[in-house]
Amino acid sequence: MSDDNTEPGAPTAKAVDEASDRVTSKDVSVPIDVVSAAKQLDHVILRLNKLIASPGGLSAFLSTLNYNLYILAYLQTRSPAVTKLARTIMGYLKKQPLKPEPTTLVAAGAAVPSIAALAGLISRARTTLRLFGLFPLYAWLRTLLAGRKADADPVLHRIALFQCLSYITYQALENVSVLADHGVVSKKFIAKINRGDSTTARVYLWAYRAWLGGVSCDFLRLAREAQLERRRRAVRARMESEGEAIAEDHEEEDSRTDAKWWTDLMITSAWFPMALHFSSSTGVPGWNLGWMGLCGLVAGSSRARTLWGATIHP
Repeated sequence: MSDDNTEPGAPTAKAVDEASDRVTSKDVSVPIDVVSAAKQLDHVILRLNKLIASPGGLSAFLSTLNYNLYILAYLQTRSPAVTKLARTIMGYLKKQPLKPEPTTLVAAGAAVPSIAALAGLISRARTTLRLFGLFPLYAWLRTLLAGRKADADPVLHRIALFQCLSYITYQALENVSVLADHGVVSKKFIAKINRGDSTTARVYLWAYRAWLGGVSCDFLRLAREAQLERRRRAVRARMESEGEAIAEDHEEEDSRTDAKWWTDLMITSAWFPMALHFSSSTGVPGWNLGWMGLCGLVAGSSRARTLWGATIHP
C-alpha cells in the first residue's frame, strides 16, 4: 500500500524523486569537504524520498524509526552514561563546547523526554495508518476463498486462511478501539460488544490476542514448509541415487530456500514475544521499551533493508 500524503497542488513524492534524478550529478564549486558532506546529505534525502514513495516504504520507515527511538528512550532512562557519551560525540562532531551535564535526566514534574515523546507520536501515526489495513487483508481473504491452486498444499492453504482471519479480527478490533478513543465510535457500541463495559482496554486485549494467533500461524507454516521440503529433497536424493537426471542448479535453489526459511523464522520469533506481551493482562515479566525496540528492529530489518537497498540511484 502506497502512502501518499502530499498537500493539494504539491507534486507527489514519486514525481519529485523522478525529477531529482536529473539533478543529482551536478557539482558545486565550493571546498571539497563541504561538497562531499552536501552530496552525502543530498543522496540520503533523495533515497529517503524514494523509500517513502515506494509501496510500503512509509510504513517501513516509520516502523524502523519508531523502534530505534524506543531503544534510545530506554537507554536514556536507564543509563545516563550512554546519554553523556552521545552528547560528547555530538559535541566533537559539531566542534563546539558542551553544555554542563544535568545531574538528572528528568526533573520531578518535568515533561516527557523528547525521544520518548517523539516515539509516542510516531507510534500514534502508525496506528492511524493501520486504520486502512483491512483493505489488503480483505484482498488476501478473497484470494484464499477463491480456492487453492492445484499444486498448492492443502495444509498450508488452511493455515493461511486461519492466519488471514486472525489478522482481520485484530485489525477490526484495533480500528474500532482507536476510533472509539477519538470519539468517532460511540461508547454504546463498545459497551454492546464488550459485555457492558464502555472502555476499550478489553477490546484492545482481544485484538492483540488475535494478533498473537496470526503470528503463531507462521510457526505452523514454517513447520509444514520444512516437512514438505524434507520430503522433496528425499525424493530428489533417491532419484539421484537411481541415476535419474535432475536439475543441476538444485544446490543454489536449496540455499535460497533455506535462507528464506531462516529469515522468516527470525522475523516470527521476534514478533512473538511482543504479541505475547500485549495479549496478556499481566504482560511478559521484564518487558520494557528496550526489548520492544529490539524485537521490532529484528522483525522489520529484512523488509526495511530490502526497501532501502532498492533506493540506490543508478
